[in-house]
Amino acid sequence: MKKITKTLGILILLVTITACNTTNSSYTDPDGNEYKYKLELTGTLPKASKETEFILLTNDKTLTFDKVAKSMYSSNSKDSDGIDYYLLLSE
Repeated sequence: MKKITKTLGILILLVTITACNTTNSSYTDPDGNEYKYKLELTGTLPKASKETEFILLTNDKTLTFDKVAKSMYSSNSKDSDGIDYYLLLSE
């Protein structure tokens, strides 16, 4: 239980440091890539019993939950072509 709490605390700190943006209009991922938007997308994956939330950094504010989910789980590489984002959290 302590490991889970510690891991969760570190994850929250990482997300806070990476995604909090009060001084300018861009976000930076750990690799140094800059993004204009932080999106929180919610939807239901195929055959899932509850909703899933993605929190991600992107330069495309028109991304949808379905498009991001398909880019992650599809076996067709064309489904992820042209989609640029950095996933911060998936619940």
